[in-house]
Amino acid sequence: MIELTAQPFELHNTMTSYWNDFPGIPAELEKVSSLIQTRTASHNPIIADGLASLFNGEGKLLRPGILLLAAGFGKKQEKHYKLAACLEMLHVATLIHDDIIDDSPLRRGKPTVHSRFGKHDAVLIGDYLLSQCFLLAAEYTNVDNARGLAKVIAHICSMEIEQNSDRFRVNSSFRRYRRKIMGKSALLFSLSCHVGAHEAGVSKPVTEKLRRIGYSIGMAFQIIDDILDYVGEEGLVRKSLYNDLKTGLVTLPLICALENEPSGDLKTKYFSGDFFSVDNTDSMIELIKKAGGIEGAKQYAASYTNRALLEITRLPSGTARDSLEKLTAQLLLRKY
Repeated sequence: MIELTAQPFELHNTMTSYWNDFPGIPAELEKVSSLIQTRTASHNPIIADGLASLFNGEGKLLRPGILLLAAGFGKKQEKHYKLAACLEMLHVATLIHDDIIDDSPLRRGKPTVHSRFGKHDAVLIGDYLLSQCFLLAAEYTNVDNARGLAKVIAHICSMEIEQNSDRFRVNSSFRRYRRKIMGKSALLFSLSCHVGAHEAGVSKPVTEKLRRIGYSIGMAFQIIDDILDYVGEEGLVRKSLYNDLKTGLVTLPLICALENEPSGDLKTKYFSGDFFSVDNTDSMIELIKKAGGIEGAKQYAASYTNRALLEITRLPSGTARDSLEKLTAQLLLRKY
């Protein structure tokens, strides 16, 4: 099982180097990346320029990679690369929309689409990407998987609306937070595993295990993402830090800090009833750390990771299982 005292491994800044230790995956992801470049090409210079900055080889391509790992438990086919591209396009479309909602200035170390082209055009670029995603899904998957994709998008939209309505308001238990990040992240990881396995002809019991593993990986991934907004290095994270707190998003470090210290300095200085304001970000973050918010959130991330690792031991042995186990463990310790 994963211990939180483990030393972080070294990560790199490009897709290919991130996957270098996973046999066969870098070459397969190059196919996915090339396919994305082809499918997102546009004669419209704003669309072409906006998407080029997001599909430049610097993303980790985690969801496509996980789909391909899951497919490795069965017979991998050419359509898996198309479906992997489909999921990455969906993911990036949600990032464009997220950045608009949060008014984030940076994504992957570069100006966000809306900061370059304005929010109106950024929304349309995101919508264009979604349309390409659905075209690929319609061509290469069955009705059930396409329906699953539509359900994920509906959950993402629903949870974003709920999250937006809760800004600067702490009425969040872990259960409420869990529901939000399930819609934002975990369902897409889960779908990646399910689609990869199902389309490779993997048995139903193994496919179901992979679906649950994807869910747990996605939950841990989003929790670590929320932690890095507090304690990450901007040069590695490649986006502005403290943006969640500044824009009133209630994530797990804050929830854990308030649970540990319900009437301490954090509550006294920054809260009026269920609402909070941020007049000194550095001071508020120090109080969250002092109250154990970061460590508490890490424990939740470790719990989901260990749940995934336990389920992985029940999968058929081989390269696919070894690679999935390795990826799951290292994602907990990532720095970006």
